Amino acid sequence: MQTDLWLMTLIWALPLGTALLARGRWLDRAVRPAAIGTALMVVLLSLWAFVREGSDHAFARSEAVWAPVVLGIRYHVGIDGLTSVLLPVSAGIILAVLIAAPRRVLKSGVIRQILLTESLLLGVLVSLDLSILTLFWVASLLPLLFDLRRRGEYGAARMMMIVGTASSLPMVLFVGLLTVLRAKSGAAVQTPYDLVALAQRQLTDPLPSWLGGLAMVGALVRMGCFPLHFWIVPLSERGPAPLVLTAFATPLGMFLMTRVTMPLFPELFTAAMPILLPLGLLTATYGAILAMAQYDLRRMLGYFWISQQGFLLAGIAAMNAPGVSGALIHAIGTVVVRTGLALLIGGIDARMGTTDVRRLGGLVRTAPRMATGFLLLAMAAVGSPGTLGFVSEDLIVQGLLDHHSIAAVTVLVTTALNGIVLFLAFQRVFLGDGGTFGAGPLVSSPQFPDLLPRERWVAVALFGLLLAGGLLPAPLLAVRTSVVDALHGIEMPGLADPQHEVHAAEPAHAP
Repeated sequence: MQTDLWLMTLIWALPLGTALLARGRWLDRAVRPAAIGTALMVVLLSLWAFVREGSDHAFARSEAVWAPVVLGIRYHVGIDGLTSVLLPVSAGIILAVLIAAPRRVLKSGVIRQILLTESLLLGVLVSLDLSILTLFWVASLLPLLFDLRRRGEYGAARMMMIVGTASSLPMVLFVGLLTVLRAKSGAAVQTPYDLVALAQRQLTDPLPSWLGGLAMVGALVRMGCFPLHFWIVPLSERGPAPLVLTAFATPLGMFLMTRVTMPLFPELFTAAMPILLPLGLLTATYGAILAMAQYDLRRMLGYFWISQQGFLLAGIAAMNAPGVSGALIHAIGTVVVRTGLALLIGGIDARMGTTDVRRLGGLVRTAPRMATGFLLLAMAAVGSPGTLGFVSEDLIVQGLLDHHSIAAVTVLVTTALNGIVLFLAFQRVFLGDGGTFGAGPLVSSPQFPDLLPRERWVAVALFGLLLAGGLLPAPLLAVRTSVVDALHGIEMPGLADPQHEVHAAEPAHAP
C-alpha cells in the first residue's frame, strides 16, 4: 500500500530545517517560539498520519519510495501500526520538553540540538532502507555528545562515547557485512538494504543468524539492559535534562528489535530467549533495588529507567502476542512517565538548587499542584488501574504466565518495588520534614513556587495521555499489527492460542 512520500519526509525534515535555519544571535529570542511551532506542526502531521493509517489501511504497513537507487541505497519510507503510534508520542514528548523545561536551561543552542535530535529520531522511525536507518541511528546521539563536551561534562561525555560506539558499531558492521555477504553470494540484488525486500528474500536466501546478533547487541545497548546499563544513571544525573529526554524520547532499542531483528532473524529470537528473559528480569530487579538506595531524585529516576527496560526485554522474550504487545505499549507509557517525572524534578532543581531528598521536605505546603502531579505520575508508573501502565503490565504478565510463571511473579514483585521507590520519594520531598541523614540544612522554602501554567498544562497533558491509554487502549493496540506478523515465523506457544489473542485485544480491565 502507498503512503504519502511528502508527509513522511516532512515529519522528519521540518525539525532539521528549523535547526539549520534558526541560527545567529539576532534569532536567539525567536528560537524557542520557532521550535515550539515546529514541534507542534510535527505533532499534528504525525497525528494525521496515525488517523489516516488507521482509517485507510487498518495500520497495515504502507510505504513510499523515491525512485533513484544509488549504490544499492534508495529513499524508502513507510508507516505501520508501530510507527504510527511512536511518531505522535515521540513528537509530543519533545513538544512537552520545549514548553515545560526551565528557561534557564533552554538556551538557543540547546533548542537547536533538540530539534536536530528530533529529526534524527523520527528519521529512524520512518526509514525502510537499512542503510538510511543506520545513518539516522548513528547520528541520533551526536547532538547530546557534542553538548556534553561543550558544557565540560567530560565524564558524561565519555559515557556517551561508549554507548554511542557500542550501539552504533554493531549496526555499521551489520550493514557492511550484509554488503559483503550479498556480493559473495553473487546475487544480483538491486536494493540489498531494503528491509521489505530483505524480509522477503529471507524465505529463499536467508542471512546467517550471527549477523542478526549484531543488530540485537546494538538494540540491547541502546535499551540500557544489564550489564549494558552503565550510561543511564550518569546521563540522568548530570546530563542536560531537556536534551537527554529528547535523545531518548522514543524507545529506539525496542524499535530496532521489532523492525529489524525479529522479522529478519526469527531463529535468533528462539535461540536467544533463554538468555533474554533472565537478563530482562535481572535488569528489572537490579534497577528497582538500587533505586531504593538513592537519595538524589535524578539518580533514582535513572535506576527506575533501568528497571523499566527490564520489563520491556522480559515482554519481548515471552515471544508471544500478549507479551510483545505489552512490551511495546509499556515502552510508550514508560517514556511518557519518565518525561513527566524528569520535568517535575527539573522544576524542583531550578527552584531549590538541589534534588537531594535529604535536604527537601514539606513542599506540598506551597506547591500542591506539583505534589499532585508527581503522585499521579508515580501511580501511573507502577500500573495503577485505569492507566496505560496497567494495560501494558497486564499484557506482559499474560504473555509470561503460561510458560514462565516465575518470571510473571518476578515482574509483579518488581512493580511493587518500583512503587515503594516512588512513594518514598514523594513522601520525603513533599510530605517529610527534610534535613535528615546529615545531608546539610533543609532548603525547603515558604516561597517555593508551585507549577507555572505552562508546566501545569504539560503535566496534565502527559497524565491525560496515560489515562486515555488506560481507559481506551484499543488505538494503542495497533502496535501489534506489524509486529505480530513477524512473530508468525517463530515457534511461540502463545501466538496460536486463541485465548491469548482475546486477552491481547481486550485486556480484562478495558471498557
